[in-house]
Amino acid sequence: MLKNPQQGQYFAQAPAGNRQAANLSQMLKHLVISALFLAANAHATPQEAERIRRGYELSAETWALKYKIAATPEEKQALLASRPDPATTAKAIWTDIAPSLKEDWTIAYSAWFLDLTRNLTVASAANVTSTAFTAERGRILAAFTENHLKKPGIAPFCIALAESGDPKSLPLLEKVITENPDEPTQGIAALGASMLLKKLGDAPEVMRKRLTYLRKAIIQASDQKIAGTSVADIVTDELHVIRYLSKGRIAPDLSGTDVAGRVIRLSDMKGKIVILLFWDAKSPETDKIIGLTNQLAVKYDGKPVAIVGVTPESLDRIRTLQADGSIKWNNIIDPTDKLAGEYRMTSRPAILVLDEKGTIQYTGLPGSFAELTVDALLAGAPPGE
Repeated sequence: MLKNPQQGQYFAQAPAGNRQAANLSQMLKHLVISALFLAANAHATPQEAERIRRGYELSAETWALKYKIAATPEEKQALLASRPDPATTAKAIWTDIAPSLKEDWTIAYSAWFLDLTRNLTVASAANVTSTAFTAERGRILAAFTENHLKKPGIAPFCIALAESGDPKSLPLLEKVITENPDEPTQGIAALGASMLLKKLGDAPEVMRKRLTYLRKAIIQASDQKIAGTSVADIVTDELHVIRYLSKGRIAPDLSGTDVAGRVIRLSDMKGKIVILLFWDAKSPETDKIIGLTNQLAVKYDGKPVAIVGVTPESLDRIRTLQADGSIKWNNIIDPTDKLAGEYRMTSRPAILVLDEKGTIQYTGLPGSFAELTVDALLAGAPPGE
């Protein structure tokens, strides 16, 4: 028997052979656990994340090219079924970056994840639609706040925050503005904050804040590039939106031809409420958008409401979809995105609701807010009240 000098207790001394076997067993156990840990995290590398991103982008580019050159509506319809799935890619990239969100290399891929998943939704068993990847996006925002807020090189992440539409992104961008020591990064965060504020409406205090942030973006980051476009040019477009395309402004006239070659003009629709939808088939939510808009077309049939789509999709395809009832509203074909450019559409889908005088009463995503605005206008009530 041996005595433990610290505790004054006695314990039996194991034979030497048993002690060696126990030590060896313990060592093997640690080795197995370490090996399993390494194997589980072996994929967590920037190289693997880049492979996933480039693979998806290449697939998306290849698909877009095939879709563009498809000769018939049937070929285009078949291609829609093989469109690269962003949800599958999001799961893959999340598996890679999740264990390493504290590390700097994950910042760019976290930004890409936010961009990839921003319009994705998931339906519950009760057919209730909600935003997909909510928990994962929350973890990314928390990790960024804790580990990367004051670092250089986070401008792409700031833009991803702005484009995400997540209301939690605004205070985070405002933290970057006040706490990041790099002035160009502050300027890009200010641009992002202004873009997010645009989604909150056109109240005077919101507009003042937007203009303050746009001024800061110009002063501190005018020559910085975002996806090949200078901050100065982006701010110019944002100021154009504030001046001409915000709630309470008369919508600029817009004209183009539909599938029958008829000229469609907004100015010819005075006296009607107009739902103006900018859309294309590249969005993974295209089928959902078509379904929602068809529901509006049915709901407002026989009422003084006009639904007009603006799309770069081919004339033959839209003609076929309208002819067989798959699309229940008229569309202006905008093959070069000229009209989308005039309306400063940086992403699709997007909706504007105009009242009988052509005044913009809603801008944003398709869904319940657009529908509520139309209902209020039909009832003669001020929209939003």
